[in-house]
Amino acid sequence: MSETSAPTPDASSADHHPTGLGGALAESPTGQRHIDDRGLTGFAVRMVVVWHLVGVLASAAVFMLARRGGADELPWMPRYALQGFFGAAFVANMAAAYGVSARTRWARPVSLAVSYLTAVIAGAITLHLFNVYRSIGYLGEGLYKAFLPFLVVCVGLIWVLVAKQLLAKEPTNRLAELLRRAGWVVAGVAGVWFVIAADPMGAIEYAIDAISRPITIGALALTIAAALATRMMWSRRAANHFHTSRTVEEALSGLAFLSPNLLGFLIFFAFPLLFSLYVSFFDWETTNTGREFIGLGNYTRALSLDFASASAPNAGTEVLSDGYQVLMNADWFGQHWVVGARDVEFWLSMRNIFVFLVLAVPLSVLPALVLSSVLASKLPGMKIFRAIYFIPSVAGVIGVSIVWGQMFDATIGWINYLLDLVGLSEPGAGHGWLTQRSTALLSMVVVFAWMSFGFNTVLYLAGHQAIPKELYEAAEIDGASTWQIFRRITVPQLRNTTFYVLITTSILALQLFEIVWILSRPVPGGPNYATQTPVLTLYQEAFANNRQGYASALAWVLFLVIFGFTAAQFRMQRDETSGGVS
Repeated sequence: MSETSAPTPDASSADHHPTGLGGALAESPTGQRHIDDRGLTGFAVRMVVVWHLVGVLASAAVFMLARRGGADELPWMPRYALQGFFGAAFVANMAAAYGVSARTRWARPVSLAVSYLTAVIAGAITLHLFNVYRSIGYLGEGLYKAFLPFLVVCVGLIWVLVAKQLLAKEPTNRLAELLRRAGWVVAGVAGVWFVIAADPMGAIEYAIDAISRPITIGALALTIAAALATRMMWSRRAANHFHTSRTVEEALSGLAFLSPNLLGFLIFFAFPLLFSLYVSFFDWETTNTGREFIGLGNYTRALSLDFASASAPNAGTEVLSDGYQVLMNADWFGQHWVVGARDVEFWLSMRNIFVFLVLAVPLSVLPALVLSSVLASKLPGMKIFRAIYFIPSVAGVIGVSIVWGQMFDATIGWINYLLDLVGLSEPGAGHGWLTQRSTALLSMVVVFAWMSFGFNTVLYLAGHQAIPKELYEAAEIDGASTWQIFRRITVPQLRNTTFYVLITTSILALQLFEIVWILSRPVPGGPNYATQTPVLTLYQEAFANNRQGYASALAWVLFLVIFGFTAAQFRMQRDETSGGVS
């Protein structure tokens, strides 16, 4: 009797029947392994089509519920988010229903995407309706009240783990077996004690009440249906039914693994970012339900300037156009000029932040470069100093700012005390470092530089590790001095590190907020707008003046400034590198 081998699938067959999630190998009764090419049954296909038709109706229902006003009106952010998602889900479900019934290749990815996202969004809504997010806070309170039984539960479980380790080494150890049983008993009794002490009846009663509401039942049913549809379309039979290629299958698998991170990015970063751009084109106030589209009006208000000549110095608004306030007076080419702005506070903040940038970035970068060269040496104790200099970078901004605020205090501050001690100031005449315009911004520069240069030092130390030691050895043999080695070898070799440090430090400087918010109390940005920054301005516009539209426009203006500054530095770095190569 001759033996016949099982047919080997060719390349095209393997492409349409992937051996991964979509086409696993099956074993025949004769013991031979072959690709399982079974597809979905007709009933399964009809169920998927029915699900997508139900998804069309459910998406329309949720879309309309999200639009409702009155006492049940949702906050504007989740309202627009739900409308956007379920509006897109309405279209995607219709397309998927047609594609699945017609057995098109693109139907499976579309069906998977809309079912999976619907399951995630509906699941989040279901958890909200069950008050799960608030129950986390109740859980913390219950844990506080029942901390002792919780501790006893942990002790019991530790006994069980120790006993299992002992039994693994010596299975006949009776003491270990007794310890294991005692651990389970202690953990069980303490668990009951924990439940009684934590008193979770409030959360349980709320959950029972929530399940009786139709909207909760609908959200739960939608979540389960979407999850089942996702599972069905993810199966091997679905991949075979829709002739999913290996390339598409691998792409779907990769997207599935990346989906938690991608969803977090889209929900918590991309959507708010794009929505703020949308809001910036409206006269959007939190205290007013009517939002008027004004196009570039917010940007025009922020960036508008007016220049007017005056016959006398220190002229006022009488020479400016309507709606403009005096920003500055200047004498140019023998003529008195008045510069006006529609938003003087914003332009003052831009002036302050560029002055801050010019002062703070060199003070954060140059000391770090020098200090890293010292710490990279083989002098004794350098490892300890590396940790010490890194501490300011990991300390909390709020705590550090409060400490510096005490040091800058005009009455009890250590800075004035040390100046009096060395005779640089009159005894008892404390200088108000944070209350005088001439030194307020400089004080912020000192705090920022102190907090930043430690982390920059660590970055430079990492750059030092990449410098070939042969360069230093050759320079020493040639008799180069320490300054020549630093200038001719260390600085050029750290060019890329310096570029990265400059970029990151500049971005942090342009986004200055916390230090000013803490140190310029009781009036943030004071004295007399001396420490006003763009981020502080947009914060005040958004949450003090309730002008969300204008604040969003300021945020995008600041983004363009940071983007332009960063792009210019990239261009300079590229030109310098290409010039060096040529």
